[in-house]
Amino acid sequence: MSEENGHAAEVRDRWARPENAAVLAELRAALTGGGDWRALVREWTLPWGTENDLAGIPLAGAGLGGTDLTGVHLSYADLRGCDLAGCDLTDAQLTGTDLTGAGLANATLTRANAGLADLTDADLTGARADDAVLSRARLTRATLRGASLRAARLVGADLTDADLTDADLTDAVLIAATTDGANLTGARLDGARRGTLRP
Repeated sequence: MSEENGHAAEVRDRWARPENAAVLAELRAALTGGGDWRALVREWTLPWGTENDLAGIPLAGAGLGGTDLTGVHLSYADLRGCDLAGCDLTDAQLTGTDLTGAGLANATLTRANAGLADLTDADLTGARADDAVLSRARLTRATLRGASLRAARLVGADLTDADLTDADLTDAVLIAATTDGANLTGARLDGARRGTLRP
């Protein structure tokens, strides 16, 4: 098992432990109901006292629309089908996060690290992901209409059949990105490093 896969298994397994079932339920309720989830994390992680560590958390299908998730660690979390519309994920860690079918319309992902994340069929309409890292992310059939991806790093990303209509990719790095079937109508590519990308 690689070091990366080992870490992913470790952060996911902690949520499956019976002794953590109660805190998981409390966190899910706080996240979906607008409660102080950061205070719960601080208490749970004593004596370290971090307030951002939700790595590996299973939240598939949760309604988190509009939640302040700035700086949160959600690497390898299960966020399939989550409603994250309008969420602030500035500086969030989303490495390897499963966001398949998630709703991220008008979400803020500025400087977020979503390398290796799975955003297949995700809705990122109008999302702001300037300076975000999306290297080797799966964005197959993702909707990025009108999204801002200025200076975003999409090295090796899979954008097969993605809808990038009117997206702003100014200064983005798209080297080795797969764009078969992608719709780039009206997309801004000024200064973008495209490698072999064919619009």
